[in-house]
This record gives sequence, C-alpha cells and structure tokens, in this order.
Amino acid sequence: MAVSSKAALRSAMGTGIGFFLSALVAVHYSRFSGGVAVVWFANAFLAIRLNPLPLRVWPMSVAAAALASFVVTGLFGLGWWVAPGVVAVNMFEGVAAALILRRITQQHWPNDVAEWMAGYVLGIGLVVPALGSLAAGAIVSLLPGQTFGMNFVNWLIGHALGLLIVLPAGSWICISIHHRERLLPRGQWSQAALMLAAMAVLAFLTFLQPARPLLLLPLLLVVFAAIWANPLVALGLPSMLALVGGLMTLYGYGPIAAMEPNNGDMPLLASHLQFLQIYLGLNVICALPIVAEQERRRRRLNALVHSEARYRLLSDHVSDVIMHLGRNGEVQYASPSITQLTGRDPDRLVGAPFASLADDAWRDVVAQASRAAVESPGFPKAAEFRSTTTTGIARWLETHFRAVQDEEDRVTGLVCVTRDISERKQIEEDLSRAALTDPLTGIPNRRAFFEAAAAIGESGVPAALAVIDIDFFKKVNDRFGHAVGDRVLCAFAEAAAKAVRSTDFVARIGGEEFAVLLPETELLHAEKVCERLARAVNALAVDTPQGVVRITISAGIAALTDDADLAMAAADSALYRAKSEGRARLRVAA
Repeated sequence: MAVSSKAALRSAMGTGIGFFLSALVAVHYSRFSGGVAVVWFANAFLAIRLNPLPLRVWPMSVAAAALASFVVTGLFGLGWWVAPGVVAVNMFEGVAAALILRRITQQHWPNDVAEWMAGYVLGIGLVVPALGSLAAGAIVSLLPGQTFGMNFVNWLIGHALGLLIVLPAGSWICISIHHRERLLPRGQWSQAALMLAAMAVLAFLTFLQPARPLLLLPLLLVVFAAIWANPLVALGLPSMLALVGGLMTLYGYGPIAAMEPNNGDMPLLASHLQFLQIYLGLNVICALPIVAEQERRRRRLNALVHSEARYRLLSDHVSDVIMHLGRNGEVQYASPSITQLTGRDPDRLVGAPFASLADDAWRDVVAQASRAAVESPGFPKAAEFRSTTTTGIARWLETHFRAVQDEEDRVTGLVCVTRDISERKQIEEDLSRAALTDPLTGIPNRRAFFEAAAAIGESGVPAALAVIDIDFFKKVNDRFGHAVGDRVLCAFAEAAAKAVRSTDFVARIGGEEFAVLLPETELLHAEKVCERLARAVNALAVDTPQGVVRITISAGIAALTDDADLAMAAADSALYRAKSEGRARLRVAA
C-alpha cells in the first residue's frame, strides 16, 4: 500500500509519541540504582510500527523514535552524556527486529513453523538484544557507580523479553490497521471480549495468592486460546496477563512478589519484574507455534473450501459429467448433468458401480479401463461404450478415467469425465457407409471424401481439410515408369494413414493428389497434423527395381464449413501458393 508524505509524517509522529510514552513508563517504574530499566517495550513498539511500512519511509519514523529516546534518556534516564549512544543502540534493536520479523514472516509464516520460531526466538529474542546489551553495557559502565555486568544482564533480559512478548500481537494489530483489514471477523468480538475477561479474572485470582504452581493456570488458558481462538486473541492474552500480573506484582501481590531471589546486587522489585517478564515470555513462546500451526491449517482449509466451491460451480454447470469413484469403481459423486445425459438421479447413483451405466455388452470394457487407471496412476485411460437412458434412448458415451493419489502416492479413487459422443459415432458410421475404396491405394476415393466432408461440415463440428500434392510426380513416371509411380502412390497412402490420427480421413482425389479430412480440429492443430505427415513422407524411401525413390509434398489447409466445395477451393488456393513458393511446404488458407 502506497504511503503519502502526509501519512508518513503522521505515522512518524505517532511512532515518536508512542516510543516516548513507552520509554517513560519503563524508566519511571523499572529503573533501579541508576542503571538501565529492567523492563523495556519501546524498541518492540518501534519494530511494530516499522514492520508494515515501506522501507523508504522508515527513516522518518526512526528519527521520531530517536528524538523521543534522546529526550527520555536525557531528562529522566541515564543523562545527556550517554544519551546519543543509548539512542543508537535502541534504534539498532528496533530496526533490526523489524527487518528480521518482516523477512521470516514473508518466507515462513505460517507454513514453516520451526523456521519462523527459530528466526523469531534466536534472531529477535537473542542475537539482536545480545548485540545491543554489549554496546549498552559498555556505554552505561562509563557512568560513575555503574558496572558492565549488571547493566548487560538487565538490558539483555528487559529488551529480549520486551521484543518477544509484544511483537506478535502488536504486529498483527498494526498490519491489520495499516492495510485497513478487520482485526477480527464479524461475530468474534464477543468471543474475544469473553476470553480477555476470563484472562483478567484468572490473572487476578492467580496473583491474589502466593502459591506458585497456580501460575500454570493462565498458561493453560493461553494454550487453549492458541488452539481454539482467533490468533489475535491468543496473542493478546499475554498482554492482559502482563497488565494484571504486572500491576499486582508492583503492589506486592502474587506468587512472584512473594519470591526472594538470591541476588544481593539487585533490588527485590527488579528481580520480581525480571521473573515476571520471563514468565510472560514463556507464555508467548508456548502460544506462538500453536498459533502458527492453527493459522496454517485455517488457510489450507480456507483454500480447500474455495477450491471445492469452484469445483462444485464448474461441475454443476458443464455439460460433461464429472464423477468421483472409489478404487473399485463405485460412484461417490456425480455432477447434475448425469440426469440430462442418462436420465439417472445423481444421488441414487452413489454407491452403484460406474459400469452399471454401460449396456451389458460394454461393461467389461468400462471395468477394464477403470482398473487400468488404478494400476497406472498418472496416465488417463479412456473407454467408449453404449448406454441406454432411462427413457430407452441408446447413446454412445466416452469416459476418461484418472487415478487420484494421496500424499504418499497411494491411489484413493478415480475421477472421470463422461461425454456424449453419439454424434461423432454417427458421423463415423456415415463415413464408413459412404466410403468407397481407391482400387490402387486401398484408401477412400474422391466421392467418399466429398460425402464425408459434406456430412461433417453440416454437423457443425469444428473441422479442417488439407489438399496434398506429390511434388514433381510426373518426373517420377517419366523417369521410372508408371509401375514405379503406382508403387510410390501406394507407399504415400500407407505412410499418410499411419501419420494422421485414427479419427482423420485420408483419400485419393486425383492422380497424385490426395486430401485429408480432420474432424473436431481447429486450423492450428490441423497444421501440426499435416506437418507430422510431411515429416513422415520426407522420411519415406520407396524401393524399386530402378533404385530408391524419395518424394516430398505440398499441401493447402483450410477450415471446413457447411460448404465443402468452398472449403475445398480455399485449400486448393493455399496448395497453389505452396507450389508457387517452391513446393515441399504447407500453406494455410487465409
């Protein structure tokens, strides 16, 4: 989302004010013996604000936070003399945490839980604050009465736990606001309020008494929310726990306030606040991997729901029948178009064998195709069969089976697509009846070709035809004689029949002139078929008593319409163009 200069300025002002207030509270309540604060959430706040913003507007927000840090450190903290160094360390931590969080989230959230957690805990929770504490400890130790060791430890614990505790929920909220998305889906606000109220009550009761084992109860609620509640709610519960538990610990209530750590160099309250942060950090770290895994599952489930909706929409509105079958061929689902095709109710077909759609004489063919698909997953199998509708109409159907495999490559069932090919079968039968054989080559002759072309053209099925001429065939006759010429014609006819598809129709329509009828074929695909035919002819070597004879062909291709004569004229014109350009080439009618 683009950020205007005014929006960037407002964001920077908000970052500066938020950083100032967060730092001021930390310095006021958790700074002891003149050293660094033992509780520090300000750098986490800076990282939260930077994370959703474009990198080009970061400097303005960082500058605002740096100014706030400088004022708080100089007026209320360690003093003006060390303020520049402390500011630099704080800015480094905030920027580094934002960069790491953005990178690991883009690459790993929520699909790679282990990688995301490693980057978050080790990168943000350890490496960044460790580097910062080394620098800060050295800077603060320059002040009178301050030691490196104590300030190093206090800085490391306070800043590391501050980043770990605040970043997840804060980033989620800030990103949602930045992209103007809903923080929570509709209907979940009441659930969120109930969960937060439950945590407030449970935290109050837990910190009202000194028994330490009861500290597990809020942790159990956090884990429960991570499993069942919205991620924002689950990550927000530790914040509620921190608010209630922190206030009660400050006023001397609860199991943490009752502890007496064996650390004479640190004030008692400082030790209590550090332990409270460790406890809160444990809550967040326990919740994060569960939240990530649940989010991954939610997204995958949502993708599956949308995929199923699209699939249902497709299957409910296509004329072909889409069916799911078990491994043994029993119907598990049939799209509504099965009723139009066969007259059967799709719900009543569930549990019945798919082969029951076929007439008795064809059921073995269907069963064999389905078994072959199961035995050869990844390779679709097809079957053509006759089927009689519930109203007694006989139809030819074609089904393509394909095996469905699970993640371990085990076949769990079949998916198949069935369509009505009665019209195509009728055309094939008409072609078969109309076909007249050329006595020399054994392929259909001119009359058969034109009758077939007229039948297909009138059917409205997309089709194409090609007119083919053997180049310089007269020279073959003149040089080798007509007997050799006849042998060349027969060899060409045999090669052409093998090169085209089984549904195509090759005929001899003149002396050395042939034609190919390509039903259910667009011009682009027809050109590819003819190219394959030309390659087969180019590779042809006809043995004759006078030696080996090789030939090439020229061809003209045109779309077949309901006027076969017109299509034939267009193909002839394309053939003439191919010859005039030097022969041994294909041309498509314009």
